[in-house]
Amino acid sequence: MKRISLIFGLTAVLFSACGGSNGGGLFGGSSMDMDEAKTTKVVTITSEDNAPQCQVSLQVKYIKGDDERARAINNAIEQRLFMFDSLTMQQAVDSFANFYTSEYQKNMAPLYREDRADETKRAWYEYKYSIETDTQRGKDDCLVYIIDLDMYEGGAHGIRQQLVINFDAKTGQQITYDDLFVQGYQYRLRELLLEELKKQTETNTLDELHAQDYLLTMDIYAPQNFILGDDEITFIYNPYEIAPYEKGNTELTLSYAKLKEILK
Repeated sequence: MKRISLIFGLTAVLFSACGGSNGGGLFGGSSMDMDEAKTTKVVTITSEDNAPQCQVSLQVKYIKGDDERARAINNAIEQRLFMFDSLTMQQAVDSFANFYTSEYQKNMAPLYREDRADETKRAWYEYKYSIETDTQRGKDDCLVYIIDLDMYEGGAHGIRQQLVINFDAKTGQQITYDDLFVQGYQYRLRELLLEELKKQTETNTLDELHAQDYLLTMDIYAPQNFILGDDEITFIYNPYEIAPYEKGNTELTLSYAKLKEILK
């Protein structure tokens, strides 16, 4: 069966945790009230009895209100998760669920009709797409927005990702590496990450890392997902980024003391 990814680009994207859990509360000295958009949608691939299903479950936290900060944060979340723009979060959640299940039926039903006589292929068509989100307080009261994505679109196994966005809680702007580090930080940061990976895996050389299935096809780099903790930054590599699927997530933590030469 030819596998079709229903969300174009999202499977390739594939944004953590510091501070304590937050269900609202104060960030940056000002109120930041949270709300939640939810939906669950289940469709069958065809109208036949006992046909495979696509299950979508979305739970997305967002900021209440319509001030500039709330709009900046909510728009970034909406773009990251759904690639939509200018919708309310509930509209975005509902629209995504409708789009995903519609694409499932349109694209997969013809393939299923060809394969349905072979029971060994049924599992290929039992699709799932689940998002759960949470927020935590990070360094200097930054808002750390955590996304747990669990998806199955046929194949040997599903895809699990942890995605993170760090927000300046006063302005709502995303915090990037360029906001944290001095110009030209990249080389030294890669050195520090490689040192930490060797320490964590009890290796001394690249060959030894390769023997443990790390960095087989790429060099070390600073990943898109990172957590601004009170005393350190945690860098999160999802499966396939620097190691195969069976290794799961790899987390490398560097203290601000170790990073001081490249911090702004």
